[in-house]
Amino acid sequence: MIVLPGLLDARREARMGKILLCDDEESLCRSLGRILRSGGHEVVSADGPQGAAHIREDRFDLIITDIRMPGVDGFQIIATARQYAPQTPVIAMSGNAEIPDAVKAMHAGARDFLIKPFDTKALEEAVAAVLRPHDATQEAPNPVDWRDRNAPWLLGADPAMLPVLALLSQVADTRCTVMITGESGTGKELAARSLHAGSARAAKPFVAVNSAAIPQNLVESELFGHARGAFTGATASRLGKFGQADGGTIFLDEIGEMELGVQAKLLRLIQDGELYPVGEETPHKIDVRILAATNRNLEAEVAAGRFRADLFWRLNVIPVEMPSLRERTTDIVRLAEHFLARANERHRRQVSAIDPQTMALMKNYSWPGNIRELENLVERMVIVKGAGVLFPSDLPASIRTPRETPTFGSPIPELPENGADLKTILEAVEEKMIGEALVRTGGNKNRAAELLGLNRTTLVEKLRRRRVAPSQA
Repeated sequence: MIVLPGLLDARREARMGKILLCDDEESLCRSLGRILRSGGHEVVSADGPQGAAHIREDRFDLIITDIRMPGVDGFQIIATARQYAPQTPVIAMSGNAEIPDAVKAMHAGARDFLIKPFDTKALEEAVAAVLRPHDATQEAPNPVDWRDRNAPWLLGADPAMLPVLALLSQVADTRCTVMITGESGTGKELAARSLHAGSARAAKPFVAVNSAAIPQNLVESELFGHARGAFTGATASRLGKFGQADGGTIFLDEIGEMELGVQAKLLRLIQDGELYPVGEETPHKIDVRILAATNRNLEAEVAAGRFRADLFWRLNVIPVEMPSLRERTTDIVRLAEHFLARANERHRRQVSAIDPQTMALMKNYSWPGNIRELENLVERMVIVKGAGVLFPSDLPASIRTPRETPTFGSPIPELPENGADLKTILEAVEEKMIGEALVRTGGNKNRAAELLGLNRTTLVEKLRRRRVAPSQA
């Protein structure tokens, strides 16, 4: 299998260590302690205050701590570790609702984190990744750094982006397949490259493939390679993209464009870990981590018979949805300033700043081309301006014109004397708008979400909770 590593593999790769386990829930400490001890580790369990005391008085190979604890919380445990044991790695634990806290914990110095509830395999793999021995003469792979100037689209602290960064960081150092979705220009390939950079495969090849750009009659040869004489013009054997990525990572962009015949061959490769070049009957063993991306609704493609359901579930082990720029508007300032500095350096310009009014107009724009559009705009303005400050007059007319505020056909009601149930009113308005959007788009959730300015997953969740149907509009 090339999708997920086995538990025995994780144990074999990890060295045994002395682990401090900090959690105020005694039952959880006992169960996690049993799991870790069964893997050969020595475990010391403690609550927050006891854990901080242990760090000051003892030495550990690894610290695992919950974030939310009374008295001394996970952030204080991390701070104590940084002061008294700066070389000791820390893994933080948090619930789903506490993902922003977990991201802050990683910024504070935690090496990894686990989202509760997690299974035995997730714990074993996280511990194995941290305690995995490596040759002291070689540098360990750099951890994922979302601030890397080569991945600027992953910059940001908007609430819409924090869960994405958290999930990318958690799954980077695994072999699991990841399906990255989102609109064009949201940074799907950069997310894939960051996953590769944060994995044990970082020193191995990263091969990106645009499935939509390969002619249909050449897809199998391009992906899987071919033998000499396999078809007219095959004058020499060719390795193919999967062969080039052996030992590393392959990124299949626009996976929804892949025809069914090729999908079947890809499924076989994932299941068996074997590659069959065109014209060869003998398979080649291959070790490749697969990351895929699409801006299509693959569940709808499966329902329509255009995408294999079994392949979809093989690829969709970890789904990651990249938010659109209009969903992370608080990041526009940071991204624009980054692109400004890079454009100055690249084109030898001296544009010093973006005027606040200019930035306000940019934040009010809908950015249909997402971050790619923002980068192109800033670069164009820097080239044309040359030096000085970017003012509103430097913006295109489409951005200088403020976005219209939608009207709903009736004035906003005044608050009655005896008060009103605001929650019920807002829910009714939301339900009506969603119903109208579904009617207007013929039930297409992707287009309805765009009309409403929502992420598709947010719309789907609202539909699930309220069971809104087009007929309700």
